[in-house]
Amino acid sequence: MQFFDYLNLGQAAEIAGARQMRNGSLVVQAKAARGGNVQDYLGAEVGKPGQAIVRVYRDADEVFRAESLRTFGHKPVTLDHPAAPVTTATWRSVARGHVGEEVLRDGEFVRIPMLIADQGAIDAVQAGHRELSVGYTCDLDFTPGTTPDGRPYDARQTNIVVDHVAIVNRGRAGPDCRIGDQHPADAKTMRVLSDQQQQQRDTRPMTMRTILVDGHSVEMSDAAAIAVGGLQKQIGQLTTDNLSLTTRLGDAERAHARAIEVKDGEIAGLRKTVETKDGEIAALKQQLADAVSPAALDAALVAREAVVTVARTVLGDAFAPAGKTDAQIRREVVASRLGDAAKDMSDAAVEGAFLALAGTAKPRDALRDAIAGGVRPAGGTSVQDAAYGDMVKGMSEAWKTRPAA
Repeated sequence: MQFFDYLNLGQAAEIAGARQMRNGSLVVQAKAARGGNVQDYLGAEVGKPGQAIVRVYRDADEVFRAESLRTFGHKPVTLDHPAAPVTTATWRSVARGHVGEEVLRDGEFVRIPMLIADQGAIDAVQAGHRELSVGYTCDLDFTPGTTPDGRPYDARQTNIVVDHVAIVNRGRAGPDCRIGDQHPADAKTMRVLSDQQQQQRDTRPMTMRTILVDGHSVEMSDAAAIAVGGLQKQIGQLTTDNLSLTTRLGDAERAHARAIEVKDGEIAGLRKTVETKDGEIAALKQQLADAVSPAALDAALVAREAVVTVARTVLGDAFAPAGKTDAQIRREVVASRLGDAAKDMSDAAVEGAFLALAGTAKPRDALRDAIAGGVRPAGGTSVQDAAYGDMVKGMSEAWKTRPAA
């Protein structure tokens, strides 16, 4: 992208260090560029028509880069800007002098030696053409940032290549950059319009147009209309964005309210479940209290004794109930009477069979049990055993009493 930066030469009477050569040429030392400054451009000038003003940062590292400084050397000096970049085909028609080779950094400026060899250009300088405009190309990096001293910018220049240095009537950069060291009395501030736009304003009446601002018709210059139009476009975009954000916020709030309702329903369901469980726990606690009451324990002991009594009636006194539940005892009793038929019986069926067996079981006869093994005198053997012993002894000793033949 091609740019024109404007620098002030100062009034002719104040040009310091100027040297007139014998042939009339004028040799001067000029401040031709400035590094580290921010310049304002119309958005239309830098390819951003939707943006009213674009603040462009001329990074000192880029301006004073050795490759960039070398592009100043031996470049043509023109009177006003040519219509196109200077080439060998246009040199003769536009060149009014040239830049020397000793291009140096001078503080925040670039100082160049200039030879003005055209009388018309010399007369123009002496008559009031006091400013310089450097025509160059560069790349623009549209990444916003802030300069080291805190000034914001919208874009940054890189890869600066000088094409020519023009002597112009008015410029963008103001009076700080000029031929000589004295500050001119009529110091100018930084311009926003490009060289071509400024020249058109100087040579013809300002074009005015009427635009609508907040419902009111306002007459203003073309440049102001461009700037206001850019601002109106930005306001419109901001309004659209604001409406979009408002809509999205409303949707988010409604979704949030619905989510709260769902969660409230879930909480109510969980609370009901907790209350139900609390009731079940209370009932179980009461059942446990009832189960361990003295009356319940006495009843359980009586029932246990009844089951054990039936089991011993059926299975004998040797039956040991320790470690067995009532259900296990009942199943063991039923199995002793029914055999394999009891294996697949349910607990309820076993309990029914046990009750039936308990009803038919006869009580034990203590007398019968006592004499079942024979009558035994206290401290001796039974009568049967004594008689049997006597018989055996008699037969074994009968030979001893055999009569003689």
